[in-house]
Parts: sequence; structure tokens; C-alpha cells
Amino acid sequence: MTIYDRRSLLAALGGVATATLAGCSDSSESETLYAGDTGTVDGLDMTLLAGSLQSSVTVTPRGASGDGGTETATEGTPTTRTIESREGRQFVVTVLELSNGTDEPLGVPMPGGTVISEGEIYLHQRGTESDPADENLTQVPVEGDAPLTVDGRYTHDGTTYDRLTLALGAYQAELPAGESVAGWILYDIGAEVTADRLKLVADLDPQAIGKRAEWELGAPGTATE
Repeated sequence: MTIYDRRSLLAALGGVATATLAGCSDSSESETLYAGDTGTVDGLDMTLLAGSLQSSVTVTPRGASGDGGTETATEGTPTTRTIESREGRQFVVTVLELSNGTDEPLGVPMPGGTVISEGEIYLHQRGTESDPADENLTQVPVEGDAPLTVDGRYTHDGTTYDRLTLALGAYQAELPAGESVAGWILYDIGAEVTADRLKLVADLDPQAIGKRAEWELGAPGTATE
């Protein structure tokens, strides 16, 4: 199930100015953002390029030369692999782009936050009437001893992305002036959770007001309180 993309709706309606609804906006105004929208905090432009709830995710292992097809490498290793979600679980796959249009380096948030990052990126899951507790979820690890780890490149709409933590590469938690980087982030949630209970949050300073961008993953007007 693909999460709502407001730009697709605007294209269908026709004649509606996308600059007003899907353009760049300062998150300090607390405007609700959706997939395709850009939030700007202290000069850092952050765009949620895509988001979806999926029962599985297909990736190209790093170092493989596949283009998303079913080709086989010379060693006999498939160039793509599909990871199924565990029983009672599902994936949330997001693709986020960070751009620095200023003339100086900018600190950037990272999935889960680190001691060197400028804030963190997480998935916020709202509670329900029967289970009212909200929860902030961190990404599925790329590697380690967790029950589920996922590495590799993810292809969306013809473009292949590294995991965001890897895409930042040498930049780590600081993006040079004039540079942009995009990558995908994977989350693992309960199978019963719906898009209207989810939002992606890029929080550059948890102690300050207006230093974050938030993208609702459900359609406008469906977010639960």
C-alpha cells in the first residue's frame, strides 16, 4: 500500500498551484507536510520523496551490479534480495533528501540520532483508544545483533538510493554548502498500524521550538489525534 503523495493528487486535479501546497515551507510555521513536500529549518531543505507501508522490501546488496531486475552475479549470488516482514509486522520505507542551499556547512539530523549529529530522524507512531501511548521508532539497523538488520540499496521511481546513514558517507553529520544527499530509511511496525497514525519527524533540536519538520504519512484530514 503506497502512502499518500499529495503531488500526485495535484496533478490529477490540474490547475492547482503546486507551489502553494507542495512547495518549500518553513517548518516553524507548523504547516502540515506530506510526501513530496519540503520543510526548511535553518537553511537545511528536507524533502520526503517517498513513503510506503510494505510487507516486504527488495534491495540491491552493496557491491552488486544489478539494476533492480532478477539478474545473477557471476558468483551466482542474486543481485537483488527480498526481505519479508516478520509475522504480525510490516515495514515503513521512506526516502528523504537533505539539501544545503546556503554558503556554509550545515549540521544534519540522522536516523536515531548520534553524538555527532544535529538532531535525529524518527518515525512517530500515535497511540489508539485501546493503547494510547505514543511511540518514537528508530530505523531498522543496517548491521549488528538486532533480530532484523537490512543493508543494501533501494530503488524508487527509477532511482536507486543507499540507506541514508551510508549515503551521507564522508559528510557524516555535516552537509557542505551547495550539496545534497538522499537516502532511504527503514522502519519495522505492527501489521495493524495504519498510515494515519504515522509521521516522519526530522528534529534538529529537541530542546527548541520550530526546529523540526514533520511529514504525515496518511492522506490530509486522516491523521489521528
